This record gives sequence, structure tokens and C-alpha cells, in this order.
Amino acid sequence: MKIIDINGNQRECMDVSFDPSYPNYAKITYASKREPGKTRTEWYPTEVFFKANPELKSLSKSFPKPVEDVTGVVSRSKEDLLKDAKQTWKPDSYTGFNVWISRGLGEGQIRTVIKNTKNTLYVDKPWEIKPDKTSQYVVSRNIHDLQPMNNVLPEVENKKNLN
Repeated sequence: MKIIDINGNQRECMDVSFDPSYPNYAKITYASKREPGKTRTEWYPTEVFFKANPELKSLSKSFPKPVEDVTGVVSRSKEDLLKDAKQTWKPDSYTGFNVWISRGLGEGQIRTVIKNTKNTLYVDKPWEIKPDKTSQYVVSRNIHDLQPMNNVLPEVENKKNLN
């Protein structure tokens, strides 16, 4: 089938599919021009791919709804979980994502989400320092080895300065 690729070029591809290892991306398989009989795979953000290829929009029905990265403030945590009472996530929609404590107590720690409920993330290993209400977090597939910045929420810092 012919598609418009990420660079706006029309190309012949063998398949367009969803790969659960890369949510929010379309997996495009091409026949290799350099090595006959072999294939090449590229991943395009689904939104970009289907915008460039509106005639293939019917394929998007087989793709799960995109899961967005999320940020928030910890309501409470235990050894292997983080809760944000303000969230209303779809259960298990963040399985496999990373959660990073970006500010406050426990800052800099990264864990992998093994499951989630509507407002709780269960992580793959215990927190070294349990996050608390001063802790902000980011849930994303694009989190790598981030370094702590020793930041706290402004209202927490202000309370410390008043004491």
C-alpha cells in the first residue's frame, strides 16, 4: 500500500499496524531495497501518520486510544505505590510507563509502572525515599536517567521559610 511517510514522501509499505511495545505509534513495515527478502520497520506517531494518510483512517480503529503523559502531585505513597486522588485513569493504561519523582521528597527516583487503578500507580520496586505531598511526578514512556534538582513545591518552600 502507498503511504505518505514522516518526511512527506509517498512510499510503498507492506503493513501498517499497532505494536503494543510502542503505544501512540503506528508501526510501518517496508521491504528493504538494499537487502532483498528483508524488511525494515519505522514507527510514526499515530496522530501524525493518520493526518498525513487520511485514506487509511479506518486502520486507526484497530489502534488503542493514545495514552497521554501525565503530571501530578502525590496524595500518598507506600513502599510500592503512588496515589494521586485527583486522577481518573483507565485501569492499566500506564502499565510499562515510567514514573519519575520530579520535585519534592524522593526527587530523582524512577520506577516502572506494573499496573494502575483509577488513581494509583503500582511500581516495580520499592521507593528508596517514599514520596509525600511535597512530591510531584511525571508518568511517561520518555523518561530516562534523570538527575534530582532538589526542588520542592513553592507552597512547601514558603512554609519552610516562614518557620
